[in-house]
Amino acid sequence: MGKRTSLWILEKMHGLIAQGSFLEVYIDQDAHESVMRWIPPFRACRALTSVAAVATPSGTIGDWFHPDQIQSGWTLNTDYEIVKAGGLYVDMYPCSSWDASSTSKGTVAGDTAPNRQYVSQRGVAPRVSQPIAHFRQYLYNRFSGGGFAGSGSANWAGKGGLIPDQYWFEIWIWTRINRWLLHGNTNGYNSTENPKVPHWHLNPNEIGILDATEAANGGSITGGGPLEWDIPISDFCGNRWEFAEGLRLYNGVIYTAGKTIKPWSNPSDGYDNANFTNTNLTISGVTSGQSVASYRIESAIKLHGIAASTTTAGSGGFDGQGWWHDLSGERIARRGGNCGYGAQCPGALDLSYAPSGYAWSPGARAVLVP
Repeated sequence: MGKRTSLWILEKMHGLIAQGSFLEVYIDQDAHESVMRWIPPFRACRALTSVAAVATPSGTIGDWFHPDQIQSGWTLNTDYEIVKAGGLYVDMYPCSSWDASSTSKGTVAGDTAPNRQYVSQRGVAPRVSQPIAHFRQYLYNRFSGGGFAGSGSANWAGKGGLIPDQYWFEIWIWTRINRWLLHGNTNGYNSTENPKVPHWHLNPNEIGILDATEAANGGSITGGGPLEWDIPISDFCGNRWEFAEGLRLYNGVIYTAGKTIKPWSNPSDGYDNANFTNTNLTISGVTSGQSVASYRIESAIKLHGIAASTTTAGSGGFDGQGWWHDLSGERIARRGGNCGYGAQCPGALDLSYAPSGYAWSPGARAVLVP
């Protein structure tokens, strides 16, 4: 990919602003600040036939392209479809404890102030080593009070929490149709090359600032890389996996809760919660551990980015993203890849984790939908 110049970064930042994107600071009930980016409403086109697939980055059916690339003679809902997406706030940085620093993860969230929620802040060790149920609870809690800076308090209860997989994928679509080259810590510290070279964008200066709390694993602190890591949100690829809400496997069958922010009564609720729908679709035939060559196009799962086919790792049409799964029991979704692997991107999807699973590698981030 090569090194991005300061002019390239400036142009992309101006592009974000031109599309109506901006940063806001959410101040919660304990006066902690979280930086969130507004993802404006946008339209994206999905190729349904090989005719329209020529407009996509990969040239494959099921991939996405910008409406400006629609050509005369193409038929809507035959060659392509248009999807409306966006219109949400998303954490600029992977979540952390409010008192985290560059050398400490800070205090694990609990049920009493000032530790009732996780926040989005630059330059600290992200919160990891907690199961998805924990992040569900303490990202949801952030929005039980407070509001955006300068706008006073607002009732955001029930409108924010752990990011649903469909919203993650919409942000990925937004970056894809705009042809942004996304950057992050893709195996930089663990690379065998000298100097250390992060696989994918191949710039040895882009490995970020080492997270001292996970130095052996090569993770970076939040927002620890150059400015191109902030396009469109920081650490969106290749630093840590991030848990995503609302997508489950059960013995290989796909369950979805769509964009529901809180589809559970108890934080540990899973695929059998009433808000999860059995799509009766499976992932049989998709090879685990490979790059994605095309996406499934069924209506129930088209905004989850489920792999339809795979190819040799690192050479797929979708930027070398990975795909992993386990066909036994219940499995949850993780997105984005981590620094333990090379050549990952925001579309990378891991459906191999049990609901109770956790480690140093997965963190999380919140969304807030007005």
